[in-house]
This record gives sequence, C-alpha cells and structure tokens, in this order.
Amino acid sequence: MRIEGGTGNGFAARVTDENRLSTETVTRSAERESNEDHGDAYHVLFSQSPTANDDCIFYMVNDSETKDLIVEGIWLYVSAASTVSVKLGDKGTRGSATALTPVNCNAGSGNAADGTFEKGADLESGTLSGGSTVETYTFTAAATSTFFNFEQDIILPKNQTLTIYSSLSTATVTGTVVFNYH
Repeated sequence: MRIEGGTGNGFAARVTDENRLSTETVTRSAERESNEDHGDAYHVLFSQSPTANDDCIFYMVNDSETKDLIVEGIWLYVSAASTVSVKLGDKGTRGSATALTPVNCNAGSGNAADGTFEKGADLESGTLSGGSTVETYTFTAAATSTFFNFEQDIILPKNQTLTIYSSLSTATVTGTVVFNYH
C-alpha cells in the first residue's frame, strides 16, 4: 500500500522501519487560527466598582448571525477582598450601562466584534436577571492581575450572554475578557 499526498504532487509518505508514518507537522490552536486567518480574536477591557454588594458590573452578548463567540478566559484584578462571579444566560435590560469597544488582537484586521459589550456599577438595576453562575473567584485581599482560563471554553451562540458580578461595593474590579469567534 502506498500513501500519497492529496495535492497531486506525487509525493509519498515515508514509513519507518518500525512501521510508523513519518511526518513533519505544524499545529495551531483554534484561537491562533481565528486570529491569524480570520482576524476575529478580541480583548475587551473594563474597570468598575459596583454600587452595592453583588451588583452586575460587566455584560456581553453575541450578536453574530453565523459564528459562536468563544470566551477563552479572563484577566482579573481586584482592589480589595471580594468574590467575582461569572454568569451565563442573564436576560433583560441593563441600567446605566457604558458601551465598551473590544480591541482586535490582529493589528492587520479591519474586523470589529459583533456583539454588545458594556460595563456599569449596577447593570441589573434594569430587568437583567436569570443567569446561572459558571465560575466564582474568591480573593482574600487585593490581588495582582491574574489570568483565569476557562478549562471548558465558554461558548455563546447568538443572543447568549456572559455577565460578571462583584460581591463588594468598595472593591474595584479591573478585567480583560479574552474571546474569539469561530
């Protein structure tokens, strides 16, 4: 049996004396492919103190008709001991929201993130509610910026949301949400 290249160039694959296929490969992560080939990887930065304990301070929704929004992880800094929670599926209007513009991680891409991205001191002062907590981070004191990888990437199909809540009104939460479309 002969294994040949699929491009019609006539190259055959080499098999070692141990009956193993010899390959030279280049692998890339899905994140790298989204960024390099499609220019569709982003960071959205925010810094917010809640009005009261347990207020929603960050909101994002995927508005793409054709692509899922994949959240890889989040950088977080907190100014005081507090708990930061990430929820999926909150619905409703936000109160006193400030629009955020994600930065494309491919400097040569003209793409813009297709979604709504907001911060605010009390976003659930509108009708925002109903989400399920997917991650909780507890800080026992002010903490330096730390990256939290979502071991199972968070996938937001069209119209699905991710929100961030802070447990302490006197703590400022500064973060970067790392995401791409695929």
